[in-house]
Amino acid sequence: MKQKLLYLMLLSSFYYANAQAIFPDSGWEFQGAHASRASGLFADLSVTAPGPNPAGLDTAEIPLGLSRLFSPTLVDLDGDGDLDIVSGGQSTEGRIFYFENTGTATSPNWVQTALATLDAIAIAPGGNNETRCQLEDIDDDGDYDLFVTSRLDENGFTFNDIHYYENTGTATVPNFVESTIPGIENQNIANFPSISFVDLDNDMDLDMVGMGSDSVSYLQNTGTKLMPVFERKYHLENPWDLDSGTSLVQRNWPHGDVLVTIPNFIDIDADGDFDMAFGRDAGLASWIENVGTASAPDYGTYALQNFSGDFGVDLGTFPTIAFGDVDGDNVLDVIAGTFNPGYFAWFKGINSTLTIEEENLAVQIRVSPNPVKDILTIQFESNQINKTNITMYTITGQMVYGSNKLIQQDRAVKIDVSKLQSGLYFLKIKSGDSKTIVKKITVN
Repeated sequence: MKQKLLYLMLLSSFYYANAQAIFPDSGWEFQGAHASRASGLFADLSVTAPGPNPAGLDTAEIPLGLSRLFSPTLVDLDGDGDLDIVSGGQSTEGRIFYFENTGTATSPNWVQTALATLDAIAIAPGGNNETRCQLEDIDDDGDYDLFVTSRLDENGFTFNDIHYYENTGTATVPNFVESTIPGIENQNIANFPSISFVDLDNDMDLDMVGMGSDSVSYLQNTGTKLMPVFERKYHLENPWDLDSGTSLVQRNWPHGDVLVTIPNFIDIDADGDFDMAFGRDAGLASWIENVGTASAPDYGTYALQNFSGDFGVDLGTFPTIAFGDVDGDNVLDVIAGTFNPGYFAWFKGINSTLTIEEENLAVQIRVSPNPVKDILTIQFESNQINKTNITMYTITGQMVYGSNKLIQQDRAVKIDVSKLQSGLYFLKIKSGDSKTIVKKITVN
């Protein structure tokens, strides 16, 4: 059963983008944050709190006892077609917090909201635990499951970092029940652990990447999309190690400034593979290019690159970041969270105006049907287009399809979307002369 997201819109026209596609090419604009918390950020941006479009972040209730270590993730948790914020933090109960988007897919407004199935989670109650979370449909049943990483487990130990809660409810009314998946129990990935999910080996299931305590770990999904099994990889089998030794330590990761952060995997440079982005301890967000391929990632010398615009400022101590199109303009935005003082901030991704040549490209291509259930057909009308790079992304920027295609005699490319979760996707088509268009696709 697929998740039914309520994106009630007619998507008959093309949306254009340049070579960066759904990743912004003109930088980022600060929109808002919590006025009482983000003084350092406001000073860096030379703006007056809470920002031009805070979307409720300026008045969102900051939970008592949770003054720091916000770690947002973006997800449509209630299935109403817009992106909510779910966050860990540092609290005495070791809790997870829900900020419902009470606005729309194009005009967000986040409000802290009680949700019994999340509020009941309390890892190491009575302590001062630090939690981070991710939500993924890990068993491909059409709803989001919950993963929580914590500094301490329920018994106060530090060697059981990953906690799994299966969603036994629905895509609109989740119910998280503690469960397990082979390969994640008793894993010690970091003193301050976090995880993210990405199809790192291009086999159509989700692998797990852990980060924290100045190291990066890799847990490959050796099972299936329906029944995952995670196997931790070391040294030459870990893209962030590349050490041929035998010690179970990631020794080749050169950066000593990712003590508390969350990795993100998106195609930043629009070359068809997953790059890596994360916040750094001192306050900047950076990314590392994947110089390999979609099935054989290679992060080279791990050279750090910074983001442009307002998002290139010092965000505050130990920031974490999450990407998603929160305002429905086809361009990825960022929600950032920080350590102390704890707050959320929203940065809007900005793309430039496109050329007439890029607009002309759109009329040379037909994509149908849309919405689509099984097979999506891309029909090229111009015999001048001989080769294309075609990629397809979720609304939060994860690539679900990528291919370089030589156009066949019938000038059509077909994509099987039957196994994708229902919802909104971005289809990016880049011609051989580097002109690019992006189209919204609804998968039913």
